[in-house]
Amino acid sequence: MKPNIIELVVKENRCIGCGACISICPVNVLSIDFNSDGLYEPKEISGCLKKCSLCLKVCPFYEKEQYEDILSKELFYESEYKQHIGYFINTYEFSKLNSKEKLCSASGGAGNYFLKKLLELNFVDEILTVRPNGDPNKLFKFNVFKTEDEIDKSRGSVYYPVSMDEILDYVLKNDKRYAITALPCFAKAIRLFQKNNHKAKNRIKFIAGLVCGQMKSKDFAQQIADETFRNKTLIKSVNFRKKIPHKTAYGFAFEFEDINGGVAIDYRDKSAFKYWTSRAFTPFACNNCIDIFAKCADVTLMDAWLDEKIKDYSGHSLLIVRNKIFDEILKNINKNEIFCKKIDPDLVVKSQNGAIDEKKQFLFL
Repeated sequence: MKPNIIELVVKENRCIGCGACISICPVNVLSIDFNSDGLYEPKEISGCLKKCSLCLKVCPFYEKEQYEDILSKELFYESEYKQHIGYFINTYEFSKLNSKEKLCSASGGAGNYFLKKLLELNFVDEILTVRPNGDPNKLFKFNVFKTEDEIDKSRGSVYYPVSMDEILDYVLKNDKRYAITALPCFAKAIRLFQKNNHKAKNRIKFIAGLVCGQMKSKDFAQQIADETFRNKTLIKSVNFRKKIPHKTAYGFAFEFEDINGGVAIDYRDKSAFKYWTSRAFTPFACNNCIDIFAKCADVTLMDAWLDEKIKDYSGHSLLIVRNKIFDEILKNINKNEIFCKKIDPDLVVKSQNGAIDEKKQFLFL
């Protein structure tokens, strides 16, 4: 058997489970599912083509010559470059003024706003993003959203593994215009996929990236749920960003619902913080990643972890804009609905200093 994604990435413990290799395989010899660690992992059946290396060409943790800065330069070369955040046009602070709207969002509501605008302004036909799945064995998955109202079903944070294989298959089978949300490593995988598949290149018009310091296995949520319910339980759903009045933006909670309708809440400064800072349930591949700010994305969204902003428990967003279309959208916002202003890119970097410092500590290329 010739070396492929299984031999050179999966067995080397460098796989993040993005699923790009599954969809690019021309003979469908790869499948993906959860492994014993609660992470997505490809598996192979016989029939791999001897001279094919497409699975390796789309892997974000194998293509050593395709660093994020190189890929993003090809896309955004006319823009300014800054260490950590990469190429960019402008950086912004963003917050919805409707408190009810903002409380349903991960931070200031920027992701929900952008995805709806792309549909409203007819830049895309459909949105590809993650939403609750209602299955205890697979709590979240990528879905297709065709209307602005549907986008509201995908709000909030997701500290849970997902795979893109099914959604990339959908893109290849349906000739439409898409925007997709992605973590940094997933955004890189999509760009590599586009370089090796003309359908994906032509159909995926925008990537909305999310800042990420580390992913978590499905066991992360399960462990915290078990501790919160004080017994082993099957989770039906989880809200990873339940905002708590009279606390700071840092002081959000995880709200779990089990299959019997029972509800339990874990505050971030208890179990979640313990397992986050210790990097328990973190894929080893995350220690091979240097991209926090999703440099390959057209726009990157993040929490405003700044002293003057975290006092507001409802949250604020910071944005790195690399695509002129997103910049134009922000220049034409309704100021009665949205607070938005340019912000120093140094403050954007500062807002994620915790993740940056942690990356330096654990990075192992």
